Amino acid sequence: MRNINRYIFQNILVIFIVIVTIMTSLAWITQTLRYIPLIIEKDRSIFDFLSLTSLLYPWLLSLMAPSSLLIASVIVMDKMIRDSELVILNSSGISPYQKTLPFLKISILVTLLIYLFSIYITPWSMQNFREKITTIKSDIISGSFQENEFIHPDEDFTIFVADRNENGDFIGVIINDASDRKNMVTYSAKKAKLYSLYNQILLEMTDGKIFNANKDLLGEDMEIISFESYTINLSNVVTTAQKVYFKPSEKSIGELLNPINVPAEEIHRNIQYRNEAHIRLSNPLYTISFVFIALFFLQKDLNFRLLKSRYIVYVAGSCLLLKILGISISSKIKNYELYLIHYAIPISVILLYLLYIFSIMHRERKIKNANLY
Repeated sequence: MRNINRYIFQNILVIFIVIVTIMTSLAWITQTLRYIPLIIEKDRSIFDFLSLTSLLYPWLLSLMAPSSLLIASVIVMDKMIRDSELVILNSSGISPYQKTLPFLKISILVTLLIYLFSIYITPWSMQNFREKITTIKSDIISGSFQENEFIHPDEDFTIFVADRNENGDFIGVIINDASDRKNMVTYSAKKAKLYSLYNQILLEMTDGKIFNANKDLLGEDMEIISFESYTINLSNVVTTAQKVYFKPSEKSIGELLNPINVPAEEIHRNIQYRNEAHIRLSNPLYTISFVFIALFFLQKDLNFRLLKSRYIVYVAGSCLLLKILGISISSKIKNYELYLIHYAIPISVILLYLLYIFSIMHRERKIKNANLY
């Protein structure tokens, strides 16, 4: 029996790995498409793109794992029915618990894997993702200095850059400063370099001119000053990386259960954070409940060598309705301290199936004992 369990377990595991890899990769591709325009706009490399979007993979993997295991279990059971393996096991007198055991083991293993991702890996990856995306969006060089475009970092400044060399220096720079009430200043330079010093953003220009004109006398001659080197402070114009704000789904379990920098009197937000934590802790349990639903329907009629399609429809429909019900209930109680309700649906399914298995075993034992007398 141990060899049979190992055989079933290994089959499910191999198919699960293939399916979860394919499904997660497809989901990853669809998610990454939305960030391509941002990467192009900010003039980032393919390495930046991959290092950013790869951080989404753990989150997507934990989302796809339950349904992937469900599909793998259905495929294995279908194969075993086609090859009459389940029929032979059923007629050999093996108890329902023994037939369920390999499916239970793999579902527990995947559930623990999802817990590992949900509690540790996914929060870490999503926080790194949020930090990277914030840094890219607030990049002062790519955001305020784009080639052959007039950029307006604020309503008083206009910046134009003709080109940029391999060292990152700007070629052909024009900056118009209309922040002063009386004068409008325009800087032009053949070359410029941006750097940060003591939290100040400085632009060092070389070989250029300064055009100073009175706003009230724009038709008159303007003052023109040539320079070999001139530095202006752009700290009030362009911004460095913004402060990173993490969504509740991106926080760790510890941060959700014990929020930092959230006053105790803000009960509403604390409750939402704790509900998010319990949603994350309850979701992996759907993995076991999905497999039990598949076992309940697909092991009902083992007298045929073909798995009836209606049973697969029953499995898919039941799992979908179960998940929709769970999401609906979680959204309804997110503002209330009803944390245990998040666990009610998956645990109820698990307990009902175990009760169903033990009731069959009890009935078979009674029949067996009756036949002895």
